[in-house]
Amino acid sequence: MKERLKDPFLWAGFGGLLYQILNIKGVIVPQGLWELGLDLISYACIGVGVVSGYTGKQKKE
Repeated sequence: MKERLKDPFLWAGFGGLLYQILNIKGVIVPQGLWELGLDLISYACIGVGVVSGYTGKQKKE
């Protein structure tokens, strides 16, 4: 499941769906603000992936 959440196409599809739902409901989100929000979410996901994969320096004994 974690691997699926790292898929950028999933996030792009979810973002597009949410944007369309908000437009149908009458909520107008400026395009620049929307792109900023999606960028912040994607950078957070990238950061979590990098931090979770970091093992640190291994000491040789």
